[in-house]
Amino acid sequence: MEWQTIRSWRDPGFWLPVASAGCLVLALGVAAEFWTHSYLQQLQSLSASDPAAAAAAAERGLRLLGEAVFGFTLVSGALIFRYFQLGFRQHRLPPSGWWSLGVRRATVGPGARRLARLGLVVSLLLPVAGVGCLVAIRYLLEAFRLSA
Repeated sequence: MEWQTIRSWRDPGFWLPVASAGCLVLALGVAAEFWTHSYLQQLQSLSASDPAAAAAAAERGLRLLGEAVFGFTLVSGALIFRYFQLGFRQHRLPPSGWWSLGVRRATVGPGARRLARLGLVVSLLLPVAGVGCLVAIRYLLEAFRLSA
């Protein structure tokens, strides 16, 4: 596999996107933790006063979670598909443009095309996994309904 050096370790074009992505992931994780904790406390307090309403709220929450996971995998799969499609056309991974922000080296030549083909297949499997998650949550909710 051939490599092409894009930028130095000292270049802000390498570190700024990496640091920004890390901060964004950390912020989203902390926000999700606080929201989940608050949501579960509300469900617990609701279950003490009205168990049927708490069960309905938990079911709505799980359905929403499944739909959110499906949406995320659909959007992620589309972005990854575009990334590898451009890489396949340009014989370079990552492709040129904003896709190569935060990258020090790029794979070029036939090796990049092979990786791009593999990436295209994986990007098509990602939304299928999202559908599987959605179906699994629906079956899980049906199983809970039947057992109750």
